[in-house]
Amino acid sequence: MSSIPVFPALPDYGSVTFQRIIVATVSLASLIGALDMSIVNITVPTIVKSWQIPIGVGSLVIISYMLTITGLILFMGKLGDRFGFRLLFILGLVLFGLGSLLCGIAMNITSLIAFRVLQGAGAAMFSAIGPAVITKYLPPSVRGKSLGFLIAMSAAGYALGPGIGGFVSQYAGWRWVFFLNLPIVLVALIMSWYCLPSHAGTTGQKPLNLSGPALFVAALILLLSAFTFYQVPGTPDAVLVLLFLAGVVMGGIFVLRERHNPDPLINPVLARNRDFGLGILACLIITTLFSGVTYLMPLYLINSRHLDQFIAGLIMTAPALLSILVAPASGSLADRHGSILISMIAVGLAAAGFLIFFTFNPLTLVGIIIAGMLVTRVSTAAFFGPNARLIMGHCPPGSVGDGSGIMMTVRHVGMVAGIAFFQSVFAIRMYMAGIPRDGTPLVAKLTPALSVLGYQAVYLVSFILCIIVIIIIRVTREVPDTSYSPEPELLHTEALI
Repeated sequence: MSSIPVFPALPDYGSVTFQRIIVATVSLASLIGALDMSIVNITVPTIVKSWQIPIGVGSLVIISYMLTITGLILFMGKLGDRFGFRLLFILGLVLFGLGSLLCGIAMNITSLIAFRVLQGAGAAMFSAIGPAVITKYLPPSVRGKSLGFLIAMSAAGYALGPGIGGFVSQYAGWRWVFFLNLPIVLVALIMSWYCLPSHAGTTGQKPLNLSGPALFVAALILLLSAFTFYQVPGTPDAVLVLLFLAGVVMGGIFVLRERHNPDPLINPVLARNRDFGLGILACLIITTLFSGVTYLMPLYLINSRHLDQFIAGLIMTAPALLSILVAPASGSLADRHGSILISMIAVGLAAAGFLIFFTFNPLTLVGIIIAGMLVTRVSTAAFFGPNARLIMGHCPPGSVGDGSGIMMTVRHVGMVAGIAFFQSVFAIRMYMAGIPRDGTPLVAKLTPALSVLGYQAVYLVSFILCIIVIIIIRVTREVPDTSYSPEPELLHTEALI
């Protein structure tokens, strides 16, 4: 008597269809991970009002998730190399889904923050694994396009989060913002269970390094806190200096201990790889720039140009959605013409856009502002696909999980630090213009003329950073043709996705 199989037959990983499914699976996970970085922001006032808690405590619902991802994603990339990408990816989806369910039924702010940490831990797992899966199991001819699509989906989630969160919260309640994740997680779980290849890992039986991640997270939180609290009116300078110095000291301890650790958090092969390091540095600078300018632009449109919030939101959404198309296209161009050329063109266009922004004044037409924003946002988004291809292409076999974790950590650090850094640039320019730093909010003292000085400083710094990145890219070597080392048991085709 013939038996009925419970599971379908193993897919043909060499087929174009399953290459597409692999990209769709990791991109769907990237979408929901990024979505939850922004979808909750708009619901915090409702949560604060519902539970009668201070707004500062309510903001921890956002901060706890972002810091958890940023702190853990590097460690999760290493675990992927150690235990296998498929296992960690599926476990991350399970933890994220469980955290979403628990957030939806949380009874107080303490439990909600704790469940957001669980959510963040799950998101750190699959976020770290996505680029590694594409690099390991897809051929070089489609790698740039696939990584561009992955990053585009992440950007889409971050851009669409506030709109979706506001709609769901208004018509169904804030708890449904978290319940919304569950069907998406279920689909991603089914796809990853049947379609992601499995490998056993490569790091052997070395003892698991736990002190390194702990020190790294502590240093990161302290340093980011120093930038963040600089923006809080009345924060004593001594506190800011203490936080910064404590972060530097903790980072120094991390470096010293990792040098003698048999399984360091950052793979020594990658740490000594000049081209990998240059690609990571370029990624950090552009992500910091992208995050900070994106955060400040709505404030410029609303506070300095006095546009309606809805109109300002539409203006910000248009280039974000256009970037979803541009990022995969630029990655595809990098597959054909190389990452160096396409990256330099993208950053060059962004530099030109920021230089144009530097000339803006209170009489500049809104249409010109929108055109400049389209140039800068789209060209910056076009950088990420080729840059990811360059970074991952310089990861040797057995270290793609490490490389993926480092790249995604840098992207998240840039997203958090960019806001604080460019807020600081703006504030310092205002203090140089004569506004006293007396502990009262800066916004109330601004006039349109003064605020233009602050935004001009931001765009001048952005232009300078773009020039620095162009120089970094110019001295980086192109991805070698030998970077693709497929698993022996898997057959891949070179067909385009």
